[in-house]
Amino acid sequence: MTAADDIVESEVQKIPEPSAEAAKLSFKVEEITPERASEMLETAVNPHEDRKAIATYSQAMANGAWILNGQPIIFDEDGRLIDGVQRLNACVSAGVPFKTIVARNVRADTLHTIDQHRRRSYQGVLESRGVRHAGKVVRTMSKLIRIENGSLGRENLPISWSRYDRVLAANPELLEACDIAEATKGSMLHSTARPVLAFMALRAGLKEELMSFLRELGPHRTAGLDTPPGIFCMHLSILEQKDTSVHVDHALALATLAFNDHVQGKKVNKHYVWEEDYGSTPMDDDGKPISRAALREHAPANLGLPLVDGYPGLRDGRYDTSSTTDEFGGQIDEEIQHGTQTDEGKERVKMMTVTPAMARNWLTFNSGNRKIQKNHIEVIKRDILNGHWMLNAQPICFTMDPEAPVKGNAAPKPRLLNGQHRLHAIIEADVPIEVPIAVGIPDEAFATFDTHAKRTVRRAGNRVDDRVLAAAGKLQWKEDNNLPLTGTGNTPSTTEIINTLNDHPDMAKAFPRARRKGMTDIGSAGVMTYFIYRVTREHAEWGEDFLDGIEYGADLGKDNPILSLRNMAKGRRGGLSRAETLTMLIEHWETYKAWRKKKDKKSSDSQLKLV
Repeated sequence: MTAADDIVESEVQKIPEPSAEAAKLSFKVEEITPERASEMLETAVNPHEDRKAIATYSQAMANGAWILNGQPIIFDEDGRLIDGVQRLNACVSAGVPFKTIVARNVRADTLHTIDQHRRRSYQGVLESRGVRHAGKVVRTMSKLIRIENGSLGRENLPISWSRYDRVLAANPELLEACDIAEATKGSMLHSTARPVLAFMALRAGLKEELMSFLRELGPHRTAGLDTPPGIFCMHLSILEQKDTSVHVDHALALATLAFNDHVQGKKVNKHYVWEEDYGSTPMDDDGKPISRAALREHAPANLGLPLVDGYPGLRDGRYDTSSTTDEFGGQIDEEIQHGTQTDEGKERVKMMTVTPAMARNWLTFNSGNRKIQKNHIEVIKRDILNGHWMLNAQPICFTMDPEAPVKGNAAPKPRLLNGQHRLHAIIEADVPIEVPIAVGIPDEAFATFDTHAKRTVRRAGNRVDDRVLAAAGKLQWKEDNNLPLTGTGNTPSTTEIINTLNDHPDMAKAFPRARRKGMTDIGSAGVMTYFIYRVTREHAEWGEDFLDGIEYGADLGKDNPILSLRNMAKGRRGGLSRAETLTMLIEHWETYKAWRKKKDKKSSDSQLKLV
């Protein structure tokens, strides 16, 4: 044993005693029958049912694939259910019991901190399996599955992990297509469209033609302008010079048309053209489909997207998209089912004060986990340092006790399944925190963590959309902390959002106006709620005039900046990102204030001359 090992062992042994609050909490592994689940649900506080989550959990329970993963059903000090509504409803729906950890005597005011971990994605699962280019593989499958079901551009089709598993297992060309896309960086074709085209070409038996086509889209192309790749590259170059962006699906369509001509050896003398085919879908005044439902009903598959000639389709990619859940099966489902069958029942939870030294030691057991998100660590770190960290009964989970001595190099070691971001935050904050630690959790439970919807900020009593108010609160938090309103990397925690909304109680009053048509034509309700609150705080009279101007557009002179804003925003509501919309609004508000100041001064000077 090294000196460093002696230091770590010495520090780990000095574990502080649990606080009085932690000592009140109780954790117990229980079997919940459908009858008990119904009784528990009667005590729920403001229950919200997620039909998709309930159907997915119910399917797993009915198939014997529900695994105890350490995430507890939680009750507060008064015995009211504050977390676990979807799981309990699933138990009732499936009609079978399930085993889970139950936490009791948890403070009710920690509700907003539950389920605030970064969502676990299928990309994270592939990363844990060591699949190369995991993100690209998932994005490529997503496009191809939607194309296979005719939903691309028509609806945001939800795709289950079990479907991804089936597709990945049945289509080995996916990994090859992503390898080819990675090897052709610098191509004129978008990085998301490139592996999709590559996969279709590989499935059509056109690898040689694909490689020659992609070569001509790269920086060292030699083909003339009368060739399909030459015309395609020239077209994209012209659009690039005009600062005109090309949507990924549009780029894929044009590249597919060019590739089909390339395979046939055609000479071309004009640009490729493709427009979305909306069929007989009713359109609004701006020439856009009146609704997503109308688009699904009237538009052709994939809005008429062309496919590679000879493409036979995606193996195992088609399914009943109208069903609430996909079919049971795939590698993840089978692994969880196996874990359920081999579970030895050694799960237990204990409260611990985790020190920075313990966190460093425990992270050595972090194998095959998803990538670290520094921004998420920073959010937790701020909560710890600002005294906002709350003990909320959600454990850090291990397969074995991380504090138990390991006997010999050949002995099995614990694996950290969930909680790496909290451990990194403890180290960076250099402050210990109290956390429940679950041990004896089956290894197969890894893929089941953080897959359900993130809990939203709830503010009982306000007749507003909680999600909209949270979005506005995020922007206000950035303003209060002198951070850029746009861009990534600065995200408040749920506690920080709630504190911000408490500091700005009048923000909720902006919500009703933000939902009126004249405002939603400009930007999203979250952006507009923040913006309305901002301008009326900065100057009540000018703010009201500015808002009336952008909402109604009445009596606007040619030199009024509001007219420019309305002209820019009209018809672009779906074409601008939230960041672009907010930047546009603030720039015009600043211009309006300068214009108004000059105008009011001129009016005042005129009155003085009259006097």
